[in-house]
Amino acid sequence: MARKYRYKTKPYAHQVRALRKLISNGYGGELFMDPRTGKSKTAVDYAGALATAGRIDKVLIVAPNRVLDVWVEQFHAHCPLMYHTTIWDARERRKGPPPTPRGAYDLNVVIVNYEAFATPGKRTKSGRRSKASGRFKTRAHLRKWINSTDRKTLMILDESHRIASPSSSAAKMIVSMQGDVDYRVILTGTPVTKAKKVFDLQMQFRFTDPTRFAHVPTAQEFKDHYGRFIHDNGYPQWIGAKNTKELQTLMHKSAVVVKREDCFDLPPKDVIVHSVPLTTSARVYDEMAADMVARIFDLRRQKEEVEKLPPEERKAARVHIVEASIKLVQGLRLRQITGGVATTDEGRLIRIGREKLEAARDIIYETCVEHEEKIVVAAQFRADLAGVSSLARRGFKLPTYILRGGVPRDQATRDIREFRELDGPAVYVVQPQSGAEGIDLSSAPSMLWYSLTPSFVKYTQMCDRIALSRKSTTFHYLLAQDTVDEVLYDTLMEDGQVTRAILDKPEKLLRDPNSELLVEALRKYGIE
Repeated sequence: MARKYRYKTKPYAHQVRALRKLISNGYGGELFMDPRTGKSKTAVDYAGALATAGRIDKVLIVAPNRVLDVWVEQFHAHCPLMYHTTIWDARERRKGPPPTPRGAYDLNVVIVNYEAFATPGKRTKSGRRSKASGRFKTRAHLRKWINSTDRKTLMILDESHRIASPSSSAAKMIVSMQGDVDYRVILTGTPVTKAKKVFDLQMQFRFTDPTRFAHVPTAQEFKDHYGRFIHDNGYPQWIGAKNTKELQTLMHKSAVVVKREDCFDLPPKDVIVHSVPLTTSARVYDEMAADMVARIFDLRRQKEEVEKLPPEERKAARVHIVEASIKLVQGLRLRQITGGVATTDEGRLIRIGREKLEAARDIIYETCVEHEEKIVVAAQFRADLAGVSSLARRGFKLPTYILRGGVPRDQATRDIREFRELDGPAVYVVQPQSGAEGIDLSSAPSMLWYSLTPSFVKYTQMCDRIALSRKSTTFHYLLAQDTVDEVLYDTLMEDGQVTRAILDKPEKLLRDPNSELLVEALRKYGIE
C-alpha cells in the first residue's frame, strides 16, 4: 500500500491546487506564480509527493547563485522526508562530480547555479573550446548522477526566465537535458521578461513539454506566429500580439498561474514619489544631456597639489571631462549624475552633488529613528550604494547590510538572516542585479528606490522582496526633477522598454524645456 504524503507545513489553498495540477500533468509543469506566493514550497511538496510514491529519489535544482542557500532553507522548512542537499557551486565543481546518491535518504538533492551551464570549456590548441571541461563537463557529471540509481529524477528551474533567450549558451545546455529527466518543473513570477515579449515562453516550454508548441518549433516561427512586427531601419519592432487565445489555451493546459492579490489579504501599499530638484548637479546634468560631454571642477583635489603647478595649468588640473560616446551610455551617465556622482574619462568617481543623499537622510531618519522600523534601499550604482551605506552606518549608527556584486554568497546569506531576525531598526542596501531574486526582506515594511534599474524584471522582483510584510508597505522613489529619472519611472510603470524610451525621446532628458541647451540638442536630433 502506497504511503500518503503528509505536509510538514500547512499549504495555502492555491498551493494545494498547484500541487494537484503538477501531479495531474504527469511530468510536472509550469508554476507561473507571483513572487512570495510560495512556489518554492509547492515545488518541495511536489518532490516529496513523488518520492513518497516511490517515483523519484533525486532532485536537480538550477537556480540563480544568490538563492542556492534559500533552497536549502526551503527543504529544511517544508520537506517531511529524509533528504540530503548538496550545493554544487563553482568551488564544489572544482573538487569533482556531485556526491553519489545515498539509499539511506528518500531524496538526494543537488542545487546548481545557471552559470554552471554557461561557462565555456578550455580553449584547445586548435582555438576551439574543449567539450571535456566547462559546461559540457558539468552536463556530463549531472547526466551520470541522474542515471546513478534505478529511480527517476525531478529537475526544477527556479527563475526560469533565465533560459528565455534561445541564443543563450546556458539555455541551450539546460534544454538539452530535457530528455534526461522524467519530471520537470519551472518556477517564475515573470515568465515574460518585458512587456509584450511573449516569445520568452518558447524556451521555457521546450524544457517542460517540447510538444506543446511543436507547430512553431523555432524561435523565429514562434515570434512570427504570436506577434506582429514592422521593420524599421532593418530592425523588427513589436506592434501587437496575434493568436493570443491559442497561446493562452496552450499555456494553461499545464501551467499554474497565481496572482498574489488572489491569494492573500495583503496590507495596503503606499507609493510616495519625492521630486528632488537638482542644484549643484544641475549644470553637469544639462551639459551631458545636451552635448554628451560635461566638465567637472574637482573641488576635492588637494590645494597643495595644485599650487605646485604653473599658474596656467592650475585650473585645468582641477577640471575633469565626463563624456558619453553613444546615446545608451549617455542615459547611463545621466542616471549616475542624478545620484550626485559622475564618472570621468579616467574612470574616477567624483561627488558633484548631495541632493538625493539629503532626501534619503530624511526618509531613513523618519523610518528607522522615529518609527524604529527597518528599510530596504535599492540602488543601481555602486557609488549610490556606498553613499547610502555610509549615511546609515556613520550618520545614524544603524545596523547596515549591503548586497551587491562581489559579496560572497555565504556572507549574503548570513546578512539576510541577521537582518530578518534583528529586533529593531536596520538598513539593507541592495543592488537589484544581485538581490532581486529569491531573498526574503519582508521584515522591512518600507523600500526606498534611490536609483532605479532599467530592467522591468529586476524592478518588479526587487519590489516583491518586501511584499509580504505584515505591516502596510511603503515605497519611496527619489526622482531628480525634470530628468531621466522621471522617464525611467514612467516607463517602468507602463511595463515598457526603458532603453527604447530613452533613445527615442532625447528631449525628455533635459531639465529645462526653455534652455538654450535644449534648442541646440533638438537641432542635433533634427527636431525644430
